[in-house]
Amino acid sequence: MLTTRKIGKFYYVRGTVRVGKETVKVKEHSTGFVKSKDAASYASKLESDIREEILNPNADQSDKVLFDDCLRHYLDQKRLKMGELQKIKIITPFFEGKKINEIQEAWRQFCSHKNHLSLSTINRYANILKAILNNGKKEFQITLPNIKKQPVNDTIVFMLNADARTKLLSCYSKHAQPLFMVMSLQGFREQELLQLLWSDIHLKEHRIVIRTSKNGETRTVPMHQKTWWILARTWFKQKCPVSGHVFLNIKGQPYTDTRKTGGGSPIRKAHINALARLKKEYGISLQMRVHDWRHDWAARMIMAGNDLLTLQKIGGWKSISMVERYATFNRKHEQNAINKI
Repeated sequence: MLTTRKIGKFYYVRGTVRVGKETVKVKEHSTGFVKSKDAASYASKLESDIREEILNPNADQSDKVLFDDCLRHYLDQKRLKMGELQKIKIITPFFEGKKINEIQEAWRQFCSHKNHLSLSTINRYANILKAILNNGKKEFQITLPNIKKQPVNDTIVFMLNADARTKLLSCYSKHAQPLFMVMSLQGFREQELLQLLWSDIHLKEHRIVIRTSKNGETRTVPMHQKTWWILARTWFKQKCPVSGHVFLNIKGQPYTDTRKTGGGSPIRKAHINALARLKKEYGISLQMRVHDWRHDWAARMIMAGNDLLTLQKIGGWKSISMVERYATFNRKHEQNAINKI
């Protein structure tokens, strides 16, 4: 028999379930409920599922097990970083209460609702959903649904020529131009740049501290001389603040941290307007995302003779394999050099 008891805010369940000569011991764990009635229902269902599993040990439980069960099991077993927890928080409303055999349709609805996101971002959500379900496959005897990832060509690396780069930067609005110029000089990820605080800007030491990186690790990077002038002018324009966000939107408010809201780009419109102006005024048509400024910066770092380890450290990539693709630019540069004689 399973019993519940309250520990702190939540009710916990434990006990044994006997069917014939077989006994299953249930290790005490949280039900996730704060009300006694809900906890009792959880315990009753758990006991029923255990009995069913004993009587039908090889039966597929996909029509009985909930996403909530797999999620609870996943959170109990894994030590997750803040970024992973944030993704789970975003996908949970689409899948909670759904049986495993309903997940595939729920995933289609999720993709439809999030169709404004890039394919790479959608695939990150697919990865975390698949990890949750894979972790519960053996525990709950479920058949994994087909969560399709979108094909993305990650081998394509974007690089502007010098003329197009200069002209595009001149096409941004007066308000957005400093932000994109820093992005082109430092190679920051979009939200690393948008969430920069003045307390992390060290003008005297020509250093910038990135605390909101993608991999959750803090890094300190050198400041390009042109970046120094841009930030110094911005600092004086904002009346020398000692705290708060460095870059503010047109309303004078911090940019939305879209990592907490499900993705998207709060500066995408400014970028699209700049591309339209570039085509109208200079006849240059580009298929370029905001994130491609990071690719452009990395490619130029390699072309300037920097090694991959330096690029990895400054750019904040987790492994050297993630920057190896940029080495192709150096090989092309060497080929062009030898062909000049």
